[in-house]
Amino acid sequence: MGRLLILIISVLPLTLWGQGANDVNTDNAKSKSTEAAISTPFFSASAGWTFPFGEMGNRYSPFFNINADLGWKTAANWIISVDFCFQFGSNNIKHIKDYLSVMYTDNDREFIIGADGTDGGVVGYNRNLSFALAVGKIIPVFGSNPNSGLEITLSGGWLQHQIIYEATQSKVFQLEGDYKYGYDRQMRGPMAGLFVGYRHISKKTYANWFAGLQWNTAWTKLTRDYLFDLRSGDDKRYTDHMLTLKVGWMFPFFGRSADKIYYF
Repeated sequence: MGRLLILIISVLPLTLWGQGANDVNTDNAKSKSTEAAISTPFFSASAGWTFPFGEMGNRYSPFFNINADLGWKTAANWIISVDFCFQFGSNNIKHIKDYLSVMYTDNDREFIIGADGTDGGVVGYNRNLSFALAVGKIIPVFGSNPNSGLEITLSGGWLQHQIIYEATQSKVFQLEGDYKYGYDRQMRGPMAGLFVGYRHISKKTYANWFAGLQWNTAWTKLTRDYLFDLRSGDDKRYTDHMLTLKVGWMFPFFGRSADKIYYF
């Protein structure tokens, strides 16, 4: 019995030392862990400020931008998405008196006569709608996790933009019903785009965001057959450019938690 007790006392320290060594190795393995690249569908929403150029710049001052995207981010950091965009300004039509020239009075104080015989107080703003398919790549930089980094995305789709008129003081019959189509300068055509920015994606569903610059070019044509101010139609093809500074939030639909890779 005494010999057995001595043997147990002798082996116990070696056993405890071995267990401690295993714990240290496990801790070292955990300390070297890193987030794995993930594949997930997502929804994202963004807002931005758009500066128009080209023919669109001749027509509108800068305006607001709202986007909604549905897409998929692959484990290889490719992003494929469908983008829906709505853009609008506030009293930002540059040459509204030219477009409505046939409606203004000829006296010193030019105005548009409303339904009650007084100034109708007409203002105008743009309303843009677009749809695009986009393919992009995330390139990890600055020691970011494998799902985050510089994003470069190309897109192609369709754009429509037009002028919306609003009478603020009295109804203006000339801008009601079908008459308004002769003044709204609705344009439509194909569009191509490039986005360059940074996208951050983590395991936390509410800690995913992106920010950057979006450049779009569209080749548009008038959809109306007749413009009242020109007293004719317009068959020209115009080139519209838009530069948008935008910030957005991404909501991934993780099927499972982002795994970690362990190096032993």
